[in-house]
Amino acid sequence: MDGRGVAAEDEIDGLLLRADDVRKAAPSRSDVEVVRARLGELLGRARSLLPDVRDERRRLDLAGSIARRFADLDRDELADKLEPTPGVAPAPTSVDDPTRVPPGQHLTPGWPVLHVGRAPSFDPDRWRFTVTGRVRKRIVLSWNDMRALPQVTVTRDFHCVTGWSRLDNTWTGVRVSEVLARVDPAPTATHAIVTGHPGYAANLALDVLAQADVLFAWAHDGVALPRAHGGPLRLVVPNRYGWKSVKWAFELRLTDRDVHGYWEERGYHDEGDPFREQRFRGDE
Repeated sequence: MDGRGVAAEDEIDGLLLRADDVRKAAPSRSDVEVVRARLGELLGRARSLLPDVRDERRRLDLAGSIARRFADLDRDELADKLEPTPGVAPAPTSVDDPTRVPPGQHLTPGWPVLHVGRAPSFDPDRWRFTVTGRVRKRIVLSWNDMRALPQVTVTRDFHCVTGWSRLDNTWTGVRVSEVLARVDPAPTATHAIVTGHPGYAANLALDVLAQADVLFAWAHDGVALPRAHGGPLRLVVPNRYGWKSVKWAFELRLTDRDVHGYWEERGYHDEGDPFREQRFRGDE
């Protein structure tokens, strides 16, 4: 291992220890925002050093440790986003069957907005969706092409890795399996990367994408999907944490191996099953 990589690992370990010390001291501090800012600074510095760690397994393990701490910070800041959302019908906040809610989740009536980067602009005349990679037939769909595919509506719950769940979301769109049928996946295709702006992607196994309730959705609860929630088109994968449901989707690339997406490269779990609490790397 090169000296730069060792130095990066050591510095990351030190930054994580300092972040833990700051968090432990937080209850005795009155300047909560200052504490949060300091934690964000320390964790951000640790994450910026990850590319210098040469050993992939060690780098991903450190990324998972950083991601866990960032998630704690995110949960602290989410309280004001979990109330009913103006203009959106409140979701149920109780269930008859408690097993419907994954462990570690709580119900919210609202629809929080959480994503990486800014929502891109949308021009229906120029919008394109590409399906490529390990396929026998590469296709490029216009907005009209996408909307002309067989439409379905499903109602499913949505679970965010930050700990909230929103029940009874009604999504309208096209099944991913309908799209896959038009490209004839190669026998070597096992996984896919779904990409959305700006440079965001998530990895999924093809058998997960092919499930009947996995959609490329353009409407939520009967209205066009707002840009803040991934409009014009987002992936919806109900049986995975929400980071897998890529917003502003524009490409589906089939691969012959599991390739990390945006958050997976930053320490999130490859599978992301909420009922198994697969939040971060190292979770079962």
